[in-house]
Amino acid sequence: MKKYSIYSLFVCFASLAISNSISAQVDPSYRQYRFNALVLNPAHAGSNEYSDVSVLGSQYWVGMPGAPQTATISGNFKVMDNFGIGATVVADENGPVHSTNVSLVGAYHLKLSNKWKFSTGLKLSAINHNVITSELQTSQSSDPDMQENLSTGLSFNAGFGFLVYSKKLYFGFSKPRVGTLRFNRMDMGAYVDKKSGYIAYTGADLKINETVEFRPSVMALFGHGGPLSLDVNAVFTMNNLLDLGVTYNFKGSVGAIIGVNIQDKLYLGYSYVYPMNRMNTVSIQSHELGLRLKFGKVKKSGDSPRFFN
Repeated sequence: MKKYSIYSLFVCFASLAISNSISAQVDPSYRQYRFNALVLNPAHAGSNEYSDVSVLGSQYWVGMPGAPQTATISGNFKVMDNFGIGATVVADENGPVHSTNVSLVGAYHLKLSNKWKFSTGLKLSAINHNVITSELQTSQSSDPDMQENLSTGLSFNAGFGFLVYSKKLYFGFSKPRVGTLRFNRMDMGAYVDKKSGYIAYTGADLKINETVEFRPSVMALFGHGGPLSLDVNAVFTMNNLLDLGVTYNFKGSVGAIIGVNIQDKLYLGYSYVYPMNRMNTVSIQSHELGLRLKFGKVKKSGDSPRFFN
């Protein structure tokens, strides 16, 4: 495949991913969270030997009114050997709650030994959340609280994170938002998660033989005012070309993951999630489509943790 064809494919699939992503709370969650490392933790900025742009679209419970849907685009750029920067844009809808989040991130990487590195990152965000009251049905006609949309206006926030990693193992911890959300007319705490929780995760890259790698990972979200959210992924990689795996969320869903690596420059990923609770009486269609374009200095995947690529 010629070089220009790779970039043409990226543009086409980027448009497709965004148009189909129309899982999500104030801080969206993702099954294929490798595409959103910067959303999870700013300490990932510059963690690879290359730069990349990623697009991810998530649509849950297709056919149900107000079903969550999220579109994300992020850029991760290695500036120096020990410093990286990045940017993310997240557009999210969850029922009547519509939000847009634009963030700039930076991270410093410190070499601990020949095998291990430590990084710390900071994120600065501009956020706008709106509650579209026309999408709500009330028992009281002409309810004065429902005559005008609710909004946070343009608000600013910050987040931080830490990452310890080697070629085969990684541990991450982050707090995506340190401030709370405030709406301009009334307290929306019963409907919108006003404060951000903490994210902790770990994973490994285990070589089974010359052609197969096993990459398990676990991610937990806690301290956000709701129950613990725990995701477990198990992915097998064949010949550094094809990824096949399963994902399980302890809130009650199971899914499949498939990914294809094209010339180590373009990665396409798809996941399907099936709810194992009462939600499956409403919809069983939940999809996630992602792609990543690498550019600059690209090394073989074994030179950096597979969580990042």
